[in-house]
Amino acid sequence: MPITSGRRQFSRTLVRWPVTLLTSQDKTEGETENVSPTGAFISCKNEPISEGSVRMVIRVPGHQPINVAGKVVWSTILKPNAGPPSFGVGVKFTKISDNDSHFLREVILKRYGKMAERFINKKKP
Repeated sequence: MPITSGRRQFSRTLVRWPVTLLTSQDKTEGETENVSPTGAFISCKNEPISEGSVRMVIRVPGHQPINVAGKVVWSTILKPNAGPPSFGVGVKFTKISDNDSHFLREVILKRYGKMAERFINKKKP
């Protein structure tokens, strides 16, 4: 399902892809919650950096890994009252190849198109 917001240039789509966040001091494993051609929301079991630059390797099933540079723009604790905490970070991509950006746009369009088709078919008598 596309996620839209008035302040975002591109829609995001819900996807769960393994991701590694790399800094000069640390490596954190996580999973995408949603992505766009310009950024991603990542959830992690271990606390990642709360701000600054990161390198990311997003492992998309059936596709080559996506390598991007990004900047952490926000972070939060997810589900602080239910079991062990997990952490979420919003990352804005600062460097992504044209091919990878195009691929992410296509993923969003394909998912949006499928959702729209199901919605239209449900409306028919």
